[in-house]
Amino acid sequence: MGLREAWEVRDLRRFLIGDGVSKVGRAGFMVAAGWRVNELAGPVWFAWFGVAYFVAHLPLLTVGGMVVDRIPRRTVALYTDYVQASFALLFISLLLIGLPVLKVLLFAAVMMGASTAFSIPATQALVPDLVDEEILASATGLLNSIRTISWSLGGLIGGAIITYSSIEVALFIDMVTFLVSAYVLYNMAEVPIVRDEEEDSDFKSEMSHALSFTRSQPWLFVGILVFMAFHVGAAIVDVGIPSIALNNGWNGFYYGIWGAVFPIGAAVGALYAGSNPIPKSSRGTVFYVTVGFAAWLDLLFVFVPWFALILLISLFQGLLVGVLGVIWNTTIGDSVEQHLRGRVNSIDAIGSFILIPPAMVLGGMMIERLGLEAAFVVAVSIMVAATIIGVVVPSFRRFERIPTERFPITADQSRSD
Repeated sequence: MGLREAWEVRDLRRFLIGDGVSKVGRAGFMVAAGWRVNELAGPVWFAWFGVAYFVAHLPLLTVGGMVVDRIPRRTVALYTDYVQASFALLFISLLLIGLPVLKVLLFAAVMMGASTAFSIPATQALVPDLVDEEILASATGLLNSIRTISWSLGGLIGGAIITYSSIEVALFIDMVTFLVSAYVLYNMAEVPIVRDEEEDSDFKSEMSHALSFTRSQPWLFVGILVFMAFHVGAAIVDVGIPSIALNNGWNGFYYGIWGAVFPIGAAVGALYAGSNPIPKSSRGTVFYVTVGFAAWLDLLFVFVPWFALILLISLFQGLLVGVLGVIWNTTIGDSVEQHLRGRVNSIDAIGSFILIPPAMVLGGMMIERLGLEAAFVVAVSIMVAATIIGVVVPSFRRFERIPTERFPITADQSRSD
């Protein structure tokens, strides 16, 4: 089984196309808005722009995870697309009536983050619903590759728009792409959620149930903790990228090109990992060694003055990350029951993102007070240190479902214990 077999699944193909189109618009807006904020107010406010996205996003992820374990994922994704398109129209209106650009963009980040808290668990949990386990790795590879290609294209569009046009144009494109995605989802069939009738139904109990499952799997629980720390360093690096571009005299279009190259590499990596699935027995080892090496590459960005070489480094780094994404998403897809998958994806996202907001603020302050070089050395040190535990502890790098008394492995993984 390979990429072709996955692509031939009609509803998966439809979903991938619609999701990819929406990511083009969102990437274009985020690149354009991020550059404009940094241009108007500097790296600290660029960091606050990132924080604004997570203000509502993180708290609502738990709600989003519970919703997509109750309501068909296609329905959740569909109505989220309608909301995203409506928000884009609202922000265009606010800018056209003359409200301050910086305030509108910060408000946009908050509201977009809130709605994405529902779309992330919905779309991540939907793919395993659409395909058999035998082609899940290939389907995940296609999803990740198309998403990253879309982010690449969107980044180029966003960089060009903010250099030669206006932020309103970026918002308009964002709105149109979400309407296209909604149209595609509207024409897909629903996949019902199979739940145990006796399963707890209140919010606290359902999230506690999913958290208990997460703790029962060392690879999953520790992986989330590792990336909680890892993303502290990654957030500092992200805050520094616009400043590197400005220090070298590169405009917003260069920034867009830089942002586009990484996803191209990630798309290639995802396609490779999807067509050449890594066995469960070695997934963890490959994962932690690769992510540690990818972190070291971030250090080169602040010391390399040649744009072409930076693009080459970013392309190779993206390739590694593309492989990593397929490994992790495939493992969650084939190791977590269907009715738990939305909540587990939410817990995974919260763990990955929860320290990003303070890390972005810290990164902005470090860059202004200590300089880019010192900030990047600290950031990369944090990322590399975070991955060491996954390399040295066998149970943490063994990416395989572990049966427990409460969560045994059964023939029908769509049923709970």
